[in-house]
Amino acid sequence: MTGILDKFSVEHGTYGAKVVARSSYLTGNCIQESDVDTAIEMLKDDLDACAKEMKRLMKLNNGPIFEGWGTQD
Repeated sequence: MTGILDKFSVEHGTYGAKVVARSSYLTGNCIQESDVDTAIEMLKDDLDACAKEMKRLMKLNNGPIFEGWGTQD
């Protein structure tokens, strides 16, 4: 299972969840310090979204298989 979040993708499978960079260039060409700050802030936001997605997928994976059953622990 894969979900795409801007420049990153979240992959979830048998061995757990991971974040993969989709691009070799994570920022554009930065000319001013404000360009750097904006680009890095956007990457941080994307990584935060990846973390939320990974946690959501892990909860689904560890949850009960059928309603009313216990967890898979």
